[in-house]
Amino acid sequence: MKYVPPVLVFLALLFVLMLPQQPVQGAGDMAGVPGLKPNVPAAFTSTPTPIATETAVPGTPTPPPNPQLACLRINFEVSGDVAQAGTYEVQEVNGRPLASWTAQAGWQDSGWIRNVEISFEAVHVRVLYQPASANPVEMVIHNPAPGTEYGWVARGMCHAVEVGWP
Repeated sequence: MKYVPPVLVFLALLFVLMLPQQPVQGAGDMAGVPGLKPNVPAAFTSTPTPIATETAVPGTPTPPPNPQLACLRINFEVSGDVAQAGTYEVQEVNGRPLASWTAQAGWQDSGWIRNVEISFEAVHVRVLYQPASANPVEMVIHNPAPGTEYGWVARGMCHAVEVGWP
């Protein structure tokens, strides 16, 4: 290894520190800039958001890492409703459970639920709300698959299942 005098190391470090600093921007920060299209989709977290907070910047969610699995979220945005406290279960129409979300009153979105195993390339789904001490309630799907009343989920992509109260 070659010897570098400490004064040169100090001067090099000083030079690097003197370079102009620019804040790092994520895809979500640049989404509102006209004419600028980031080459990565906006990031989404799986933290449920109460209705009182700002919603995430609209964008295309990242697909699940395994194209043989699906990704979904339960969302009240289209209906304008909010969740009641309890568990929401996404099922294939044959009754096979896929995913569940335990919500608190006022929440509007489950966040992305990734790595969901489905029976076929794409399936129709329904969402059941299970309150703590009552019978399940089937939610209305506001973005159904064409010609049905059911939502849908497909392998290799993320899809919001928009629900509302019956």
